[in-house]
Amino acid sequence: MTVQKETYIRRSISEALRRAGWDVTYHLQGVGCRKGFPDLTAMKEGQTVYIEVKTETGRQSDYQKEFERTCIAHGCKYILARSVKDVAELLNYKVLF
Repeated sequence: MTVQKETYIRRSISEALRRAGWDVTYHLQGVGCRKGFPDLTAMKEGQTVYIEVKTETGRQSDYQKEFERTCIAHGCKYILARSVKDVAELLNYKVLF
C-alpha cells in the first residue's frame, strides 16, 4: 500500500475547495507564524474553516492539538483532513472517490 504524500493531499484538497468557490490559503510554518497553525484556511460566504492536512499515518503535534481546541472553543470550524473526502461537507458536489 502506497501512502500519499502530504503535499499531494494538500494540493488535492486546495484544488477541490477552489473549484467549489472557496478562497484557500496555504500557510507555511516559519518566522512569526503561530506554532500549530493549520496548513490551510478556507473562506466562503462568511465562513472560515481551518484545515490541518495529514497523511494516513500522520499525527498532530501538541501545538496543532492545542490550536484545534482553541479553534473549537471560539466556535470556529476545524478539520483534520487526510483526503478530499474529509472536506466533502464543504464541497458543492458529492465526492465519488
